[in-house]
Amino acid sequence: MPIIVTEPAIGEGLGAGLVYFHKKPSQTPKVTSGRSLAETGRTQKPPPTATGVAGFYTNNDTYAFGIGHARTFKEDTWRMTAALANARINATYYLGDLPFDFRMDGNAVFGNVKRRFGSSNWFIGSSVSYVDADARFFDQNSPEPDSDFTDVGVAVMGIYDTRDDTMMPSTGQVIDLTVWKYDDGIGGDFDYWTSRLKVNSFHKFGEKFVLGLRFEGSTAEGDNPFYAEPFVSLRGIPALRYTGDAAGVVEVEFRYQFAERWSVLTFAGVGFINEIDELGATENDINAWGIGGRWLALKEENVWVGIDLARGPEEDAFYIQLTHPW
Repeated sequence: MPIIVTEPAIGEGLGAGLVYFHKKPSQTPKVTSGRSLAETGRTQKPPPTATGVAGFYTNNDTYAFGIGHARTFKEDTWRMTAALANARINATYYLGDLPFDFRMDGNAVFGNVKRRFGSSNWFIGSSVSYVDADARFFDQNSPEPDSDFTDVGVAVMGIYDTRDDTMMPSTGQVIDLTVWKYDDGIGGDFDYWTSRLKVNSFHKFGEKFVLGLRFEGSTAEGDNPFYAEPFVSLRGIPALRYTGDAAGVVEVEFRYQFAERWSVLTFAGVGFINEIDELGATENDINAWGIGGRWLALKEENVWVGIDLARGPEEDAFYIQLTHPW
């Protein structure tokens, strides 16, 4: 399938991807043993087991290539994801309102395992991340020196998830608290902590209307590199535009399904950061809003594709979406 890249931080571009769904679900969702969801006491269809490979290139000379796999085991008691990627990223890091262009080249490996508690909606899990890269700033007055580095981290997480679907939810909530520790003692060049709390809630009204509510907050503490600083993540705002030692967003989305395979939506959000130093404050209001549309491309897997048009405090942007952006 084609990939259209529209992230403002790295420019616009094209690519291609191939996804193989290993098991085609029946009309009545089943877990891996063949028992129905009702028989297991759960409300959520298990995520699809899939393997994918993809690559893209953008007009600012950013490119990436990667392969990934996701699957469930033992009636969705265990969930696993793994990915390997090579990338060159050309982007802009902001210290307050001061922009600094940089390039980062490297390889990354990521793995995650989660285990469900019985038939409940609670999960506990762990992740590992390995990055081997070099970063170069194009401004001699850049906030950090050029460097070749290795960044290695491990994480623990607790998740409560009652969403009816992980691809495009209409009901339920997900609460995800993840804490990462990056340490030179496990092979990295940095020593720091990060944490993130994510709360998403979906509410269905009748058969056609869905209200989505989102809160997300993150922090960093220690000798973290610039790219690991928390930043405001909203449609309409480039990644790394607003960064700090802590950042968060509140967002609302309203979706209306006017036909079996078509829906439209509108969304709005506000972000916040703490001050890094005297340059960290910004006079801009950190908010964004927009509209979008979706088409149900794969009905049995509940894969909706579409486009979002967003307006942020400094620019407009559009996004091609394959799943729910949260």
